[in-house]
Amino acid sequence: MGIVIHATRATREWRPVGVRAGDRTYHILSDLTGEVGSRELRAFAEALGFSWRWVQYRGTYREHFDAPSQDYDEIVASGATPISTSDLGRLLAAKRAVMGDLPPGMRRR
Repeated sequence: MGIVIHATRATREWRPVGVRAGDRTYHILSDLTGEVGSRELRAFAEALGFSWRWVQYRGTYREHFDAPSQDYDEIVASGATPISTSDLGRLLAAKRAVMGDLPPGMRRR
């Protein structure tokens, strides 16, 4: 699949882009694990004008970007595949099984 996009709701306001708590937003993430997934996600996000410093949960199985609803069409047109909540749960479970739940350098040995 590569890059996927999942619909969610904002839990807080994002004043600079006009998102209010409860508005439709999206998570953008790679279906690949580890550094390969991070590189794929970073390249995709930066091509859309997202800054890497906006990434959430960097280096973990939950690594993703949040995007406002007005960016949805551009994200999908750029190649992201929409997935359901069930699909997201399966993807995150599979990534966690491989990566664990701690960022690199903090993993238990």
